[in-house]
Amino acid sequence: MSFQNTKSNLDYYHPIRPPSTVMKLDRLGSFHQSRLSFTRRLIDDLKYQKSKIEIYQWDIDNSGIGSAIIKIALKKETLSLVIFCHSINDEERTDRVIAEKWDMTFSLFRGIPNKNELNQLFKNLKIQESGRHNSKQLTLSRANKSQRIFEKVLNDLSIGKQPSEKLINDVGYLVRTTAVYGNGKFGIEDFSKTNGHIFLEKPFQAEMLTVYLVRYFSIELINFLAKKKGGKKSVNLSKHLTKHLGVGNATGLGMAPFLVNHQELIHQWIYNRETAISRVFSIKRLNKKTQNKIINYIHQAFKYSLQWKVDDRLQSKKIEKLSLDLKKILQNEELTKLLNFHYPIKRFFNFFKDDITLETQEILNSIFIEPFPELLEDLINNMGAEEKKSVLISYTVNDILEIIKDNFNWAIKIDTSKPEENYCFWYTSQTKLEPRLGITKKDAGIEKQLPFDIAHQIKQAVNTLNKLPSNMTTAEVMINHPELRNIIKRVIINKSMPYSEIQNNLIGKDMKPIDILRCKLSFFGASKYDPKSNLWTRVTLFQGAPLPNQLWKKNINDWLFPNLSNV
Repeated sequence: MSFQNTKSNLDYYHPIRPPSTVMKLDRLGSFHQSRLSFTRRLIDDLKYQKSKIEIYQWDIDNSGIGSAIIKIALKKETLSLVIFCHSINDEERTDRVIAEKWDMTFSLFRGIPNKNELNQLFKNLKIQESGRHNSKQLTLSRANKSQRIFEKVLNDLSIGKQPSEKLINDVGYLVRTTAVYGNGKFGIEDFSKTNGHIFLEKPFQAEMLTVYLVRYFSIELINFLAKKKGGKKSVNLSKHLTKHLGVGNATGLGMAPFLVNHQELIHQWIYNRETAISRVFSIKRLNKKTQNKIINYIHQAFKYSLQWKVDDRLQSKKIEKLSLDLKKILQNEELTKLLNFHYPIKRFFNFFKDDITLETQEILNSIFIEPFPELLEDLINNMGAEEKKSVLISYTVNDILEIIKDNFNWAIKIDTSKPEENYCFWYTSQTKLEPRLGITKKDAGIEKQLPFDIAHQIKQAVNTLNKLPSNMTTAEVMINHPELRNIIKRVIINKSMPYSEIQNNLIGKDMKPIDILRCKLSFFGASKYDPKSNLWTRVTLFQGAPLPNQLWKKNINDWLFPNLSNV
């Protein structure tokens, strides 16, 4: 029986991988973009909405300073991206979130702002967090021109020349955002107000739309400035190179605690991803067309790996090994045979998994999911979670100890008395209200640490609970031992949502925050991870994605692992 892209044709379900396998930082830090990523979902939704995206207002001068409005017409509402371009010095252009000046500032806005609203936006967008913002604003964002590429591309286009493909590929974007705020931050509209708005109510939809429109604006801007500079001899950026440009993003520690603080949501994301992998592993037969698709995606991933260049030594080694792994898979004589067997994807993965890295394993999982959007539709539309402020407190001490024994054995095994397991602490910066990481023996402020020492809290809870009556309720425990409230709540959530907890010591010396960042960014749909330290990374979003005038085309969401040979 050939697989016809429906769940009814699965005669069994392959067991999903357990949290003990998945929820380790080294694996989470190897995730890649997939069909479940928010960038991919946005493109599908824009097509479904029959969206029309156009320049509504353009007041940019010859030096690139001024304002613009991009209008997005959806089925039932109109949104706009409001843009202001500013003049700043090169030394003021930085990736740091503490920057106070940017080349461009943006806000996704409900409707089209009137004159008074536009004046308010002009005064407040340029100062970002320090401004007074309108409740019609859905996002607050800023970006800088890429110092490596923007002026070079502009100069080339102005003299009638296309920029070098190597330059476009090595950087991958014209502008780079340093923050895209949403969900009520700094006075903009709260996510809860989007209820009933089908397009906006999905997680991170407003933020992803903002980034997609920033990409569109950056391309319109470079073509406009090239024409102003070069006149008749200028040319627009070619379609080939235009599609390969995304938007850069510099992401640091501010994003990392999200995976710790939003247990229900992270469980939903990762459980859905693992369910997707389980479903494709459960497919009994593949027709020839689908077999060829999978092989082609592996080829794309191989080419992508060859064009993925970073300075970081550790990530460079991972990429090099990824390339070698994919090359060996493609050259293996068993490749075609494996895809002809019963349960071919499961057999394929098991055949190679012991000889390939985690990076390769997880890029293969993204590939396996790719050809089956119909099989994943319910998962793609269920990436949100209702996060409850309270949990059932009818559990007893014995119940909690049993859950810890079953689900937190990883924490029990950690010797929390060792200095290396108490190496750092998380805290919130007063300046930017953003999370930061301190070194325990070096930095002050440990008394204000955030409660991310989960393994330590588990040990403390076990020691206390073992001294209490086994039938005492968690309500009584929380009243008498308020210091255990946080960890008991986490334990109870983890019982029904086992993918809600990272199974590593988050204050240990071996912990790499970059793995936490990459896990979240993979669900956003990032590519070309470019770590600058263990604390922050550059990435590219929407590289290879269709442009607004291409959203009507067939197979528009087929842009996994973009490389210049296939865009």
